[in-house]
Amino acid sequence: MATILLVDDNAVERRHLAGILAGAEYAVVEAANGDEALAAVANAAPDAVVCDIHGSERDSLALVAALRREVPSVPVLVTAIFGSEELAVKALRAGASNYLPKRNIARDILQVLDELLSVAQSQSQQAVFLGRMTAVEHEFVIENNPDLVSHVVSHVESMMSQMRQFSESERVQVGVAVHEAVLNAIVHGNLEISSELKAGDWDEYHTAVSERAKSDPYQRRRVSITVRATREPMLMVRVRDQGPGFDPSKLPDPTDPKNIETGSGRGMLLIRTFFDTVEHSPNGNEITMVKRESLGRMD
Repeated sequence: MATILLVDDNAVERRHLAGILAGAEYAVVEAANGDEALAAVANAAPDAVVCDIHGSERDSLALVAALRREVPSVPVLVTAIFGSEELAVKALRAGASNYLPKRNIARDILQVLDELLSVAQSQSQQAVFLGRMTAVEHEFVIENNPDLVSHVVSHVESMMSQMRQFSESERVQVGVAVHEAVLNAIVHGNLEISSELKAGDWDEYHTAVSERAKSDPYQRRRVSITVRATREPMLMVRVRDQGPGFDPSKLPDPTDPKNIETGSGRGMLLIRTFFDTVEHSPNGNEITMVKRESLGRMD
């Protein structure tokens, strides 16, 4: 039996709605105001909240925000009298899950609640399922568009979060390193633009990137990114380009001050600092970066 927390300072309307819900075999907990509602939530989280919003806009929105903070997985259905639609929209933006005009509440409340509870249950089951996932691996193939790099980084950070890997600051560091690796694969690998040009005139560099990305053979090349994340935790990111490659043994020492000042030198320094192991393929077309358990691991 699902439990519904019913919040309304109008005792007559609250009890009328409580009767409808009880008739549909819902367990009902009543609250006359925000303080009572939050006390009820602290005592036992309901399956859903039906909250009347009117009167003080600040108090109504504060209650919705507090419910989202205290019980983020519990759907909140707000109800309002005619003329309060603007406040209802603000409540939805504050975190409410749905809105129902009071004039339709007796007719629609059971159907709307059933839909909300179904969605909430599905999300809860999905969370349990994902909690049993021990590894996830994705592969991307992207064209030579630097604007796509941030989307790759965002997805890698999402995978780390999903596997509960590392601390937030470490995720940011990994994101920075992945950004450098993918951008290097596009610019230096596929487009064959030198580090010297990147370190020189900025407009000339961007013009070269734009022009080569539209001309052969460069425009036909792609960058492949493979990401594997496990709960150990271990994160592996492999980036492969289709350029002519280079001799990894001749890669400048990224810790040498004169190399740090160059774009590629700084990028390699970040990559080697933020990942535990970094390996290049013999032809230089592929870099594999691995980060393992750290003191910042999330529990």
